Amino acid sequence: MPQVRRKTGSILSATAPLPRRTFFSPLDAVRLEHDRQLKVSDWILRQASEEQIEPFHEAVDALLGFLTQDLVLHHKDEEDDLFPMLQERCRPQDGIDAILAELIRDHASEGFLMRDIVADLHRLVERRDLASSSRFFTSLRFFAEGQQRHISWENEAILPLAQVRLTDIDLTALGSSMVARREKAHPK
Repeated sequence: MPQVRRKTGSILSATAPLPRRTFFSPLDAVRLEHDRQLKVSDWILRQASEEQIEPFHEAVDALLGFLTQDLVLHHKDEEDDLFPMLQERCRPQDGIDAILAELIRDHASEGFLMRDIVADLHRLVERRDLASSSRFFTSLRFFAEGQQRHISWENEAILPLAQVRLTDIDLTALGSSMVARREKAHPK
C-alpha cells in the first residue's frame, strides 16, 4: 500500500496548477503545461499497465480537475489564441495549416477519450462499478499515448515556430489571454 501512495503522490504534484504569473511568459507556460501533461500521461500509463483500479480511486479528484479544467484551458489557449496567431504570422513554407489541422484532430480525439475517462472517474467517485474496467484501462492507455505523441509534435514543431514568428505584441496578448482565461475559470 505505501507504494501506491507514493505513486499517487506523484500525480498530485503533476496536477498542481501553474501559478498565474507563469503565463506572462506564454511560450514558457506552454512548455511547463506540456511537462505537466507528460508527467500525468506517464503516471496514467504506469497505472493502466498494472490494471489496478485503486490508484485511480486515490487520485480521482486530481485527475478529474486536471482533465476537466486544466487540459481544457490548455486546449483553449492553443486553439483560440496560439494557433490563430501562428496562422497569421507563419509563412507558407512553414506548413502551419497542415500541422494545425493534425493537432486540432488530436484535440478532438483526446476529447472523445476524455469524455469516457471522466465518466468512468465519476463512477469511481460515486463508488459504482465500471461498465468495463478493461475498456477503462484501454482508454487510459490510448489517451496517455496520444498525449505523449501530440505533445512531442507541439514541442518540436509548434513552439519553435512560435518562438521565431510571434511578435512581442503577440506574446503579450497570448499571455494576457491565458491569464484572463484562468481567472474566469477560477475566480478568487
